[in-house]
Amino acid sequence: MQNKITDRKLSLNTELGWSEAREEFLKPCKILIITHKNPDGDAVGSALGLKWILGRIGHTVNVAIPDDSPLFLKWLPGHNEIVVNDRKMTADISTLFNECDLIICADFNTPERLGGLEPLYRESGKRTLLIDHHPNGDPFTGYNFIDPTKGSTSELVYLFIEKMNFAEHIGVEAATCLLAGIMTDTVGLKVNCSYPEVFETVAALMRIGADKDRIYHEIYNTHSANRMRLLGYSLSKNMKILPEYKTAYIALTISELNSYHHRKGDTEGFVNYPLAIAGIVFSVLFTEQNDHIKLSLRSTGDFPANKFAQKYFLGGGHLNAAGGRFPGTMKEAVDRFESVLDEYKELLTSNR
Repeated sequence: MQNKITDRKLSLNTELGWSEAREEFLKPCKILIITHKNPDGDAVGSALGLKWILGRIGHTVNVAIPDDSPLFLKWLPGHNEIVVNDRKMTADISTLFNECDLIICADFNTPERLGGLEPLYRESGKRTLLIDHHPNGDPFTGYNFIDPTKGSTSELVYLFIEKMNFAEHIGVEAATCLLAGIMTDTVGLKVNCSYPEVFETVAALMRIGADKDRIYHEIYNTHSANRMRLLGYSLSKNMKILPEYKTAYIALTISELNSYHHRKGDTEGFVNYPLAIAGIVFSVLFTEQNDHIKLSLRSTGDFPANKFAQKYFLGGGHLNAAGGRFPGTMKEAVDRFESVLDEYKELLTSNR
């Protein structure tokens, strides 16, 4: 690839932009795909899906992530080839950044979400492409393909490849990874997917060979006994319901997590359970980390979980699915949360 886009930002929303991008991708080169810290199914699925497709086009492709992904994603085709920053020497990761021709950023809207990979990204000076569905981000790459109306970055990867006229290079492995990403960010096609086009993409991936039933089973029905016991404990002992605000939350300390031999990914999806309670429209999961409290926020209707997270908990995300953090103790985080709910009482109680 010749350096055509280093000094400018080009949104892929014009035929000229797509034509130029396709011309670039027809030339074999070394590509590094990176995604955000604490990678979820959409991050890993979109990155691996791209890796498989671009590899079939003729590129040399690597995927690097800041830290390890949850156990329930490690069956995905190509997962064993991902380079994990916290498992490798810094020199190994640096080599990938130094030797690549293009960096593709998948599923994040700010470099700060790269964790330990952020310095390497900022110092790389390479051509860059962003594919993402998160709102309120400032494009930080040469090319950017952003659509916050889509339920997942994995869906955008499929649309990107289709628009580039590379759909013939989507094999079973890529289709599996992309469908896994779509299914995780839509919670099994339950949220963030109230538009017909997403099901057209799912159908296309299934026609290629993605096994929807196996993907669902691996993601949602393959858990350890300790994880199931932790879920039971969380719901029976640690869930607090605030009916006057149509809100519920679960708070888990490190000690509680350790008592159930917690592994990364074990609390995935816990935040969704309180929303199954009649009348609850806002749910939050607090989990204690070594140096902060992590928040996962979910809502129904038009309650803006993302704006709530952004205003009070250094976070953001989508209307009904967001994340945040609090640099204090669990008690301080929960107290702050409860203290600001009154500001949203009218909006919360008017939601169904």
